[in-house]
Amino acid sequence: MLFGNERHVVSASRRTDLPAFHAEWFINRVRQGYCKVANPFCPSQVKEVSLRPDDVAAFVFWTRFSGPLQPWLEELDARGFNYYFLYTMTGYPSRMEPGMPDLESAIEDFLGLAGRIGAEKVIWRYDPIVLTSVLDRRYHRENFRKLARSLAGGTNSVIITFLKQYRHIAGAMSGLGCAAPVRSELQELESAFREAAEGFSISLRGCGQRESLPGMAPSKCIDEALLRNLFGLELSSCKDRGQSAECRCIRSVDIGSYGTCLHGCVYCYASRDFSRARRRCRERDVMREML
Repeated sequence: MLFGNERHVVSASRRTDLPAFHAEWFINRVRQGYCKVANPFCPSQVKEVSLRPDDVAAFVFWTRFSGPLQPWLEELDARGFNYYFLYTMTGYPSRMEPGMPDLESAIEDFLGLAGRIGAEKVIWRYDPIVLTSVLDRRYHRENFRKLARSLAGGTNSVIITFLKQYRHIAGAMSGLGCAAPVRSELQELESAFREAAEGFSISLRGCGQRESLPGMAPSKCIDEALLRNLFGLELSSCKDRGQSAECRCIRSVDIGSYGTCLHGCVYCYASRDFSRARRRCRERDVMREML
């Protein structure tokens, strides 16, 4: 069992949208009680991760569209699993996120999920904030407020992050005229977002240390305090050393695989070749690799 005798938190997944694209694989692995995960930096290193209820403290699902997984939530409940969702929604133009369903469908999916499991278990992520000549500060102020209004009652909190310029997306971002925000712009947007969010009873947080601004405490996406409040779990607050320096999340084990998400977001850090990702999913290679 991972982490000695401590029950582990399963991240599902930072590397792919598992609820949207691999829900059937996931529930089949839950029924088997385990999955195997390759080290993304050394694929020959494979570890077995227990998915038995006695070993899993909670699942943390990362998604942009939960619909395919929702039919299986009743089974997860019956098996006694704890879980919550980190649900990313930006409402950006389709050229930025070509594989996403239309915004109306995404909002319906978000609110349907919240109605099923409770707003406290669905955390909205406005992530990443991309600044261009088109997606400027005015756009984000108006866009964020419209989304907050649409999601009101479906979530209690929102986490914001600004785009991190990974090397492999630099060309695409440069082509869009993407610019890194200066501190005054960060503060202006944080203030506008906070006012809009609080107007709809949604608390605003920054992701990790990167978005640490005056008046906005850095948060954890995988958070021992939230897991305690939601499920009565007492987990270690030790930082996950496998994440970046600015990340404050507690330890978890990720069961996803890079290069298997099909949303096609131009700023994606997890899939570098979407044609290959589509081929892998179509041929189900990814499922064999993740067994």
